[in-house]
Amino acid sequence: MQNLKYILGLISVSIIWGGTFPLVKASLEYISPFGFLTLRFLIASLLLIIIYFKNLRENSVAIKASFVLGIFLFLGYAFQTVGLKYTTSSNAGFITGLYVVFTPIFAYFIVKEKITWKVFVALLLSTIGLYFISGMSKFNVGDGLELLCAIAYGVHVSLIGKYSREYDAATLTIMQLFFVFLFSSIFWGSGGFKMMPSPILAFGVLFTAIFASAIGILVQVHSQKHISPSRAAIIFTTEPVFAGIFSYIFLGEYPGVIGIIGALLILFAMVLAAFEKETLEFE
Repeated sequence: MQNLKYILGLISVSIIWGGTFPLVKASLEYISPFGFLTLRFLIASLLLIIIYFKNLRENSVAIKASFVLGIFLFLGYAFQTVGLKYTTSSNAGFITGLYVVFTPIFAYFIVKEKITWKVFVALLLSTIGLYFISGMSKFNVGDGLELLCAIAYGVHVSLIGKYSREYDAATLTIMQLFFVFLFSSIFWGSGGFKMMPSPILAFGVLFTAIFASAIGILVQVHSQKHISPSRAAIIFTTEPVFAGIFSYIFLGEYPGVIGIIGALLILFAMVLAAFEKETLEFE
């Protein structure tokens, strides 16, 4: 199918993002959540500025849209990263994945996206899968913050569906990353810029900055020119599956049989929605 490369691009991003949960959780032993975000998005934005400086000069009109995207991306990462201090990395990944439920709601109002029966079934299966994979446990403070993260991501994915068709992908990516850096640095500065140098922290910052932020979000913005917000969100529900896998490998967090069933439901939902014949059914 003609959009297969964009679907595979989003799946690749999900794998990378899933791998960051245990890495970020380990890094937070040495730095505050906002300190981590500041360094991560500073490096990511500077890297892309060097590569796409010409795009910035020619597409300054995208700054306003990037500011709006940056606000919701910052809220998503802020809730997610702070929440990781109070919950497991696997739970964080699973609850964050609930933005698959919120995205179609926001997409309906933002881009007037129509929900087909396949997407509706996929949403239902994804929700059940996420419920199973989370262990069906009570929420703590960290889980609540991850839920707020999911809402922010739902708005962000929907807005990318709108703005990626109007503005240059590189400019949108660079500027929203820069705004996340800016917002994060304000909160980090209020706490005194504290951190403890560590190889784990250095690797965590560099990996998330280069692969999860600079490359990952650039691929997301470019791919969502061709994939609707709801389908993109469903594809991204593979992120908690990979988060669970990496959390098991590196942190020993085992999801159990019910969790595995939930992961399979999510994967089936992703295939059902992503490989539907028509991938764009909204204006």
